[in-house]
Order: sequence, then C-alpha cells, then structure tokens
Amino acid sequence: MVQGKTPLTLSCIGAGRAGKTLCRLFAEQQCRFEISIGQIINRSRASAQEAVTFIGQGQPGEGFENLSPANIWLIASPDDAISAVSERLSESGVLRKGDIVFHCSGSLSSDNLSTATDIAYRASVHPIHSFADPQNSLHNFSTTACAIEGDQQASAILTELFTAIGGHCFALDADKKALYHAATVMASNNLVSLLSLSQQLLEAAGIETQGGENILQSLAENSLNNYFNTDGIAALTGPISRGDSKTIKAHIESLKEYPDGLKVYASLGEIAVGLSAQQGYANSEQLVTISRFLNAVKKNKN
Repeated sequence: MVQGKTPLTLSCIGAGRAGKTLCRLFAEQQCRFEISIGQIINRSRASAQEAVTFIGQGQPGEGFENLSPANIWLIASPDDAISAVSERLSESGVLRKGDIVFHCSGSLSSDNLSTATDIAYRASVHPIHSFADPQNSLHNFSTTACAIEGDQQASAILTELFTAIGGHCFALDADKKALYHAATVMASNNLVSLLSLSQQLLEAAGIETQGGENILQSLAENSLNNYFNTDGIAALTGPISRGDSKTIKAHIESLKEYPDGLKVYASLGEIAVGLSAQQGYANSEQLVTISRFLNAVKKNKN
C-alpha cells in the first residue's frame, strides 16, 4: 500500500470490453484511493481469466457461490441483466454496510440495482465513450464525459475515481436517464448507422468506397468540426440551408428505389428545415415548398 492512500478493493461482475477497461484504469489511477482489483466474475472462467490478464490483477471466477468482500462492486453486465445480477449479489450475503454497488448503463438508473439501501450505497456512472477497442480506450478515455447519479456517498467517491482516470463528471437526474441515453445513442450509434446508409447509397450510385480513401470522411469530419465550433445551427449547409427545393425534389425521386434511405432522408430533412429557418438564408416560401415535398414522403409511407 502507498503511504497516505486509502486502500479500496473493487470487484467486477461482467467484465467485458467496458468492465475490464475501467478496472485497469482504476488500478492504474493516482488519487487518494489505492484501488486493488478483487474478483472478476464472468459467465465463464475463461473469459474472466482473459479479463484478469488484460487488467493485470484480480482473481477470475464464475457464479456467485464463492464471492469475497469488496469495497466497490462494478456491475458491467448488459442492461437487461443488471437487476438480476444485483439481486444475486445482494442474496449472496457478501455485501457489507457502506459498500458501493454501481453499474454503467446509460439508460437505467441506480434504482434498478436490487440491493438493500440500508446495506450498500448505490449509483450509476455512464461514460459517454465507445469501448469497442479496450486497448485504444486505455489511451483515449481521458476527457470522456461521465454522467453520475445515485446515493450521495457513492456518487462522491465514484466522481473522484472517474475524475482520476480522466473523466469529466456531471450529475444527472435519475428520471432523465432514458432521455439522456437516447440523445447519446443518436450522436454515436445512430451516427454510425447514418454513415453506413450514406455509404450504401454511394455504392448504389456506382462509387467505390471500399479499399481506398472514403470520400465521406473529410465531409463528415468537417461537419462535426463546424458543429462543435459554432452554435450548431451555423454548421448546416446544403440545399435545405439555401432553400433549393428543386434539388430536394430530385433527391426524393432518386431515393424512391431505396425506401430506407428515403425515410431517413425525409425525417432528417424536416429537422434541417427548422434549422434553416433559424439561419435565415432561405425564405419562408422556399422552406414551405421543401416541407411539402418531405411531408409527402411520410404520407406515402402511411
């Protein structure tokens, strides 16, 4: 133990990509808490051992029969398993008064932890980060925004720990978690879906996007940079921004053979009309015409 530091043991249930990354970051952080990784409990001992190898410490295990006490329990299981996992943890009898149990779900609050509140403190921490590649996440987790809610005692310690690994922590109301998470999914997962759809349409137009430089990359990167370096609205360019209804009509005609693309195009186009109205480059008559074209797509779908 490093002199002057408070030793805490952290065990993790469901140490997949996110769980094992956070465990390693916690073990390596430098704050007033010295974190030792206790048990890593996965559905198979092999996957638990793989996580322990990645983390560099810990004891692999499976099941809830031989749990050892820990000051902090991280439940990094899929969302639909969190309640059941926390219930089994509570029933195991391993929890002590003052222990912390938290999960990293973006949509579920700490209320979904089936743990007696008079024994353990509960919280949830959602890092707005893609853990697709744990090795990369070790190096680029710093500056990740982390939404925290739950019991005050747990939230205070977890805020300190996540700050120590580079997180930018902010408080979130428990009853707003699903709405908050929907927003982050729109900006991350749905962004990937949108880019994939754009790529499919390019290929349908006879443009090769595999094996070389993707022509969407600089366009997407410029749009993101413009969005985050302005008030957001100013980043909108293109036909709807300038009120070019003829181009929008041509787009709709070209997309009729691609119904999924047409549906997305029309839905996002309606949002762009509202942004364009705030910009003031297009006049109201132009935007009404564009809205009529876009709404016609929706009516035809019905």
